[in-house]
Amino acid sequence: MTLQTRDGQPWSAGKPVTLVVLVAGNAAVPLPSTAQAVVMQTDGDRTKCLGVPLKLVQGDASGGLYAGLFFPFRPARYDGKLVIGGDIQDVTFDVNQMVAGAAPAGELPAADPIDTAAPVPLFVDALEPPAVRVALLTSGALAMLALLYSRQRRVRRPA
Repeated sequence: MTLQTRDGQPWSAGKPVTLVVLVAGNAAVPLPSTAQAVVMQTDGDRTKCLGVPLKLVQGDASGGLYAGLFFPFRPARYDGKLVIGGDIQDVTFDVNQMVAGAAPAGELPAADPIDTAAPVPLFVDALEPPAVRVALLTSGALAMLALLYSRQRRVRRPA
């Protein structure tokens, strides 16, 4: 599996890359017209699974060339699975290691771009009003005191 840009230039944020997969064929079994790469990890960290549809752009009895567009989250190493027919293989590709030259021309299927620009919401931000924070801290403290008091009463009871 290799990565190429459509114009042969270095990758830049927000632009797609073309996943290019060269597979060996079997004369007895024709290659399917479509395949799929599933991105499951970014730099070794699990991520939302993202399917990248691939199209057979060139093929004969000896093998085939599949290609599809992927929108990288960031320059990173991506790991996942390649599914062609009933065959599933582990794959790894790195946006930092593009292959020189332009990707296959023509209409290619594309994965949905994922917008990663939005900040990750934090629970603390939802508690922005100071009154809400004070109320939660107070109720937590009261619950802890009640728990300690009930344990203390059980210890003092005569047997």
